[in-house]
Amino acid sequence: MVSEMDKIINVTNLTKFYGKKQALSDVALSIPENSIVGLVGRNGSGKTTLMKILAGRLDKSGGDVKVFNEEPMDNLKVQTKLVYTYHNVPFDPNWNLKTILYGYNKMFPSFDNDFANKLMNLFDLEGKMKYRSLSQGMASVFNFLCALSCRASLTLLDEPVLGMDVTVRKTAYEILLRDFTEFPRTFIISSHLLSEIEGVLSDIVLIETGRIILAGSIDDVRNSAYRLDGNIEVIEKYVKDKKVIYKKVNEMSSFAIIQEKYSENVMEAANEAGLELSPVRTEDLCVYLTRQDKEGEIECLW
Repeated sequence: MVSEMDKIINVTNLTKFYGKKQALSDVALSIPENSIVGLVGRNGSGKTTLMKILAGRLDKSGGDVKVFNEEPMDNLKVQTKLVYTYHNVPFDPNWNLKTILYGYNKMFPSFDNDFANKLMNLFDLEGKMKYRSLSQGMASVFNFLCALSCRASLTLLDEPVLGMDVTVRKTAYEILLRDFTEFPRTFIISSHLLSEIEGVLSDIVLIETGRIILAGSIDDVRNSAYRLDGNIEVIEKYVKDKKVIYKKVNEMSSFAIIQEKYSENVMEAANEAGLELSPVRTEDLCVYLTRQDKEGEIECLW
């Protein structure tokens, strides 16, 4: 069992307003040490706002935020133990990559310059290159390798692979997982594409319209829902006391997504009722939980 002292992030009742617009609402979140957490949600769901508050780059409107048991905002002690990066870090356009690496080396005591240079060679980057000359994909690669080389106790990666081609993205996540194995620490990776990061995650946090609607270990989340296929009348009777996330009825087939632990007992009960039960992919579960039903609007297009 993980104690409060083993959690490097503790957030309660967090709110954030931009003027009258509420970006985060009553967010509660705990992140344990030595974990790889996926912060997933659609664009505009609040991922970046939450990441910036955790990184001490943005002040909260209300609630309590503790990183390493301290407020992260304007806290140099916290800042030297975490690194936050994203795909378009606004470095001085006249700086070359060697200068930027030197800055990271000075800022972070745990920065591994040798590892950074090996990554530079692996991705065909040269220190004399100007940051402004990099394509979007290569800028993302460079920002990623800088953050990884810091070996900070907490690494916050906000949509880190934007612009990278699929091969480079897979390589980046393979390197992250291997380096995590060699040097355990905590990562939070935000993405709107869970399928790309699911293989490296230990935990998942799903955010929608500024609220955390699902959080837990990746294994628990995978087993937290299932799909029922069959006759709609039988489905309706079976699910009357269950939490239905989504239901679809048509002439060919009907199905429902149920938020309940997937188990052998559940499978046996469904089979006895004449229903077909199957697991739900984690990414699909997140889609169902954040779904905005537009089927009627789509039909009106024709």
